[in-house]
Amino acid sequence: MSGPVRPGASDTVASLPKGLRCAVFFRSLGLQASWNHQRMQNLGLLVCLMPWLRGRERDPERDRLFCRRYYEFFNTNPYLAGYVIGGLLRLEREREGVGGLPRGQAQIFRDSLARALASLGDQLFWLGLRPMVALLGCALALAGQVWLVVALGLVVGAGQLVWRWRALGRGYAAGYDIVSLLGDPRWHRAIAGAKRAVRVLAGLSAGWLLRHAWEGSGQVGTTPWALLAVLVAALGLPVVVRRRWAGEFMVLATGVLALLLAFALGPKGS
Repeated sequence: MSGPVRPGASDTVASLPKGLRCAVFFRSLGLQASWNHQRMQNLGLLVCLMPWLRGRERDPERDRLFCRRYYEFFNTNPYLAGYVIGGLLRLEREREGVGGLPRGQAQIFRDSLARALASLGDQLFWLGLRPMVALLGCALALAGQVWLVVALGLVVGAGQLVWRWRALGRGYAAGYDIVSLLGDPRWHRAIAGAKRAVRVLAGLSAGWLLRHAWEGSGQVGTTPWALLAVLVAALGLPVVVRRRWAGEFMVLATGVLALLLAFALGPKGS
């Protein structure tokens, strides 16, 4: 999505040139390679932006200010960093136009967007998708579906690369208007859905393990109660969580759910 062109930009906003986009994209995969306690991802960000600087005519003073501008503190979720990097490339493009940008505008954009994406990304990836994928892999492995575990890893690996590539382009196209992209309610629906899936998969895995520990069997079968157990996990627990009850109660409720699943997913009868 692209918004109105700011002062100093051309009348039309083109997408990132393919060569520049590829160079920046591959560098962005190593954003955290030079992570440090003092300024965190600042060196990684500067390295990502260097292909843009190298495409300009040499100007020692301008180049020095460019490096100084992006040597400051920077930290965000690495999976969403492409939005920031693409947006900064757009701002640098506009800086070259007549009038440039107000002093400090790029830094304000960088810091504000990085904080927003750090919060959003931590909830979506670290607290949602990552544990969901890990538990799904465990569930597939417990069911003996090794090739599905391998396929899951390949899909997740390819998917995050596609995500990062698109984020870079969308960040560049949006520029300042990236705020409207971050306000999309689908972000929060995805976060809620991932967290619900984590609870369901955790209950299923715990029930599977408890049942096998109880029976000492290596075969898994299902009973008519399995459907009820899954419905409780998928529908009942999220309702309880939305009521914001005490954490101790949530632990107890999860334990009861695990026991229910343990006896619902039991060995097949003879």
